[in-house]
Order: sequence, then structure tokens, then C-alpha cells
Amino acid sequence: MRYLYVCNTTQDLVDKVNVDKFEVEETIKLIGVNSSKVGPHGVYLQGDLLFTSNCYDGSVSVVNLKDNSVKGFYLGRYCRDICAHGNHLYIICGDSNNVVNFDLNREEIVEIIPCGDSPHSIDICTRTNEIVVANQGDDSITIFDALYGNDITEIKVGPSPTKALFTVDGDYILVCESCMGSMEKGRISVFSSKNRKLVQRISVGNCPFDMYCDEQCCYVANYGDGSISVIDIRRLKNVDNIRSGGMPRGIICDENYIYVGDSYNDLLIKINKKNNNEKKIIPLGGQPTGMIIT
Repeated sequence: MRYLYVCNTTQDLVDKVNVDKFEVEETIKLIGVNSSKVGPHGVYLQGDLLFTSNCYDGSVSVVNLKDNSVKGFYLGRYCRDICAHGNHLYIICGDSNNVVNFDLNREEIVEIIPCGDSPHSIDICTRTNEIVVANQGDDSITIFDALYGNDITEIKVGPSPTKALFTVDGDYILVCESCMGSMEKGRISVFSSKNRKLVQRISVGNCPFDMYCDEQCCYVANYGDGSISVIDIRRLKNVDNIRSGGMPRGIICDENYIYVGDSYNDLLIKINKKNNNEKKIIPLGGQPTGMIIT
């Protein structure tokens, strides 16, 4: 049985969606540490533990999926996104412009790593142990070694980057340049992970907000025009544009389907990769953001 976990930011919930039946099977209620509102925004899964970064409460929630028990830890204001490496969580704090390294075994902060202004996303390359952060406020990305927290590199990118991630093979870093607030279309910038040089810029839709990569393609959710851009990773070329409708904010894929969170209509949309006209929709609790699939 496969499941898709979706953060519902405004309702302090994580929806557990049965992928095969495409229905919400269960909801996991998160409890605040310092505030009555939690605001789960980013999500990461490791074994039986589900982690959410909570933007309203400034905390991380640790959910044991065996019994849905929840622990919460305060880390800093506006925790937007999260990833993990071994027993360490890495959480970006948007108000203090840093990455918090939280040791799960010791249940304490062990390191604080500086990044750029208003960090919005974080991703880890399991091949190299490198972490990349997209800094929306100063048009940059920050790269550092997850094991040691050193070798910090900052690279200037295009306007208002909302997402940065490594390709599956670790060869490239993809940066979602949203160009938010301008009349320009957004772009995906491709950087070599070895020499940090810009390789290609690829035009996508209006205000791209999130993206997901598999071995062959990068799928980009264009928040401003309700579409999904499909980029061929090998050719570094935009090869398709799929109409999703609404305001797609979060996106993730499996072998056959694209799953999109419509944050305007509070919907989860399932799109067949081979037949884009085949869509299914289910309502969610409120403002779907981070998603992860098992």
C-alpha cells in the first residue's frame, strides 16, 4: 500500500492519502509548541518517522507513523522546509536566515548554519551529502556540506527563487526562479554541481513555485497560470505544458501520475502522465503545501 502525505498549512493537519484508491484515509493532527496554530509547511519522511517544519509555530513535528504519536520541538521563527540525514534534521528558519541542525537522538540543536535572506526551500543530495537552500529574499542559493556544516558557498541566481534541488544523479542543481511580482515568465536555472557554473536557463510558466525531479524529467508547478511544465533532464529542454487549473503550489510524482496541491481551491489533483486529460480531484483540509510519497 502506498501513501501520499500532504501538509494542510491553515488547518494544522497532515492528510494521509491512499494513492491507489486516491482518497484521504486518515488525518494527523499536529499540536503547537508555543502557539495554538502550527502551520505545517514542509515535510520529510525517514523510515516510520514523518517530519514537518511548521511556519506558524516555529517548530518541527516528529510523527511516528506506527501510532501517529507526535512530538514537537521549537527551533526558531518561520520554519519553512526540512530534510534529514541520518539522525540529523536540517530546518530552514525564514526569519533568522539560517539552517538549524537538530539532533534527533539528543533532541537538541547542535549547529546553526547561516544562509541567505528569507530561505524558502532545502534539499539534500544523498550521493554527496551536500545541502542546497533557495534564498528567496536575496536571489541566491546556499550550498554546504551536511556532515560538517562547512564549505559554505553562495551563488547568485535569478529573481525570487522558491525552490532548489539536486537531480537524482547529483550532476545538476535546479533552481526555480519564480520572478514573482514581475511580468516575466519564470525560469529553471541549471547549475553544475561540480563547478557551480550556470549550464542552462529554461523558460517555464508564470510564477513557478515548486518542482519535483525523477531520473528523466523535472515537473514544475506554475502557481501563476495553473499549469505544469515538464523539463527533459537529459536535453535540458521544456518538452510539455500540462493544464492543471487553480494555483498549483506543491507537486510530486510517481511512475504514472503527477500529484498537485491546488492552494487556492484546497484540492489535491491527480494527473495521468500519459493522458493529461485524465484527472481526478479530492478536497483537502486547507492550503496544501509540502507533500511526500511512499
